[in-house]
Amino acid sequence: MAIAALVVWICTAAIGGYLLATSTRGAEAADAPEEAPVEVPARGRDRFDPPSLVRAKSEPLPGMRALGEFAHPALAVIGLGFWLGYVLSRDRMFAVIGLGVLLGALCAGISWALANARAARRAAAGHRPGRPGALLFTPRLLILHGLGAALTLLLTALIAARA
Repeated sequence: MAIAALVVWICTAAIGGYLLATSTRGAEAADAPEEAPVEVPARGRDRFDPPSLVRAKSEPLPGMRALGEFAHPALAVIGLGFWLGYVLSRDRMFAVIGLGVLLGALCAGISWALANARAARRAAAGHRPGRPGALLFTPRLLILHGLGAALTLLLTALIAARA
């Protein structure tokens, strides 16, 4: 059963890697042609900030999308490494640590998705220009990634509780 959880985790990571690669490629192409004007402060040390930094500072939680974009895959790979350690050694500590890191990766992924949805909503409402490629994910693959994550969580929780 631990090997099945490992295989599901690897498949979920592969789908997530594909989503990340395709969304980044589309976002770079969408960001390049059109930059909306950003009001630059006239005084203080913020006057030399580039427009992208001014835009990032105007977000409700500045840097949340970038943090989620880094933390979610990083935590998922770290957790996968601990789970692989459990599969190879059958040491319960690796299973528990892998489950904990998986929970952190899930929280980071959910917060990243919420930050992207909020930015897309604000950009659609015209409040401020958002990153045009904020939600370029294919819904089918995004649902498949979420289902894989849920199944991975279920399997790892059952195995860690039983071990």
